[in-house]
Amino acid sequence: MATSVASRARGGSLDDPFAVHMAPPAGETSDQRTARLAAAQNADKTSRQIDEVLLQSKKILDKKKADVKILLLGQSESGKSTVLKNFRLRFTPQYFDGERAAWRMVILLNLIGSLRVICETIESELESPEFSLVSDLHRQRCADLAPVLREEEIINQLISPSKQLLGELYVRPGGEWKTILASSEVAQNSASVVLSMRDEIENFWADTAVRELMEKKEIPIRDGGGYFMDDVARITEADYVPTDSDILRARIKTMGVEEHFFEKESASAARGVKDFWIYDVPGQRGSRAAWIPFFDMVQAIVFLTPLSFYEVLEEDTRVNRLEDSVILWKDICANTLLQNCQLILFFNKMDILKAKLRAGLIINEYVPSFADRPNTYIGATTYFKEKFKAYHKRSSPKPRSFFYYETTAVDTRSTAKIIGAVHEEIFRKHLHDSVLI
Repeated sequence: MATSVASRARGGSLDDPFAVHMAPPAGETSDQRTARLAAAQNADKTSRQIDEVLLQSKKILDKKKADVKILLLGQSESGKSTVLKNFRLRFTPQYFDGERAAWRMVILLNLIGSLRVICETIESELESPEFSLVSDLHRQRCADLAPVLREEEIINQLISPSKQLLGELYVRPGGEWKTILASSEVAQNSASVVLSMRDEIENFWADTAVRELMEKKEIPIRDGGGYFMDDVARITEADYVPTDSDILRARIKTMGVEEHFFEKESASAARGVKDFWIYDVPGQRGSRAAWIPFFDMVQAIVFLTPLSFYEVLEEDTRVNRLEDSVILWKDICANTLLQNCQLILFFNKMDILKAKLRAGLIINEYVPSFADRPNTYIGATTYFKEKFKAYHKRSSPKPRSFFYYETTAVDTRSTAKIIGAVHEEIFRKHLHDSVLI
């Protein structure tokens, strides 16, 4: 009986099943009681903080489920990353501006990468039994540029998950690499080395023999990052700030899936803009299994394909690039997980096709079914548009609209209009499906 009374005195009624467990221990001193209550208070505070984090996470997840999600698809080198930058430029210009310092370093890395390719080509030419375009003088110039070339590896070690692959710069998903390039003292020191040798770089590229050698070897040094070889003086100025066009042309590859959130920055950014997500996935043949998890969560797919019927895949030279794109397009159209998804086709890099045709490219030598159609830009785009449209109609599980655009992703003005039109169409369908209009 005495024990029962003591229990009630310490913990209240035994009718409460938690009373015994919550009661203070027998013989507890004043200091122990203070420590116990403080610990309980801290535990309660931590619990509330965890609950708040979980609540915020749930709100973010619920919002994410409601937001429009766009998937960028296409083979490697189709221009997905450049289109993504165009979305940034169009809808989140302040965010875009905030990354210019990081892109300055990428551009300098592209410049160094181009110099490395040129020097490797010169060295290979000099090792051949007969050569006439370059000499030991060019080998010496490459040796003089060694301090610049070494900076490529130094910066890569800062931001790359592994060694360079096929001469390309690879980074992990996420924006950490941008912060490093923008603020790292090591990166700034590397930039200083490049800037200090601007005259040597300019003179090297001005050498006619060097340019003729690159043409002879059919190495398109002006493509991609090589674009900056013609702008050495400008991009090596101490106060250089990359232009929009520079950033769109800068090349860097991501190993893995990139998730990008677009939040409306101002009412003037674009009428009716809603928050949305864009997923950029790897385009290499061995990475395409990574696409599938996104198929049942996206409202729209922007599918990019250059009309590169004259090229083969970099990762498999037995496969024609355009044939690979056609197979991908048919598979995407036929996928039942995507039957309610908008499919938007971009014929990208149209500036390259125009240049090839001006240079004398004969389409039916690569595409026999093109037959005797006009060997012109309009003739080519009309023919391939009808082909892709027919596959879209035949392969889709149910009828849906066909959306098609011809794009040059590095042309900011024309691409901005297309991006705006695509965004408006995606959201119109999203609102319609949500029974909001």
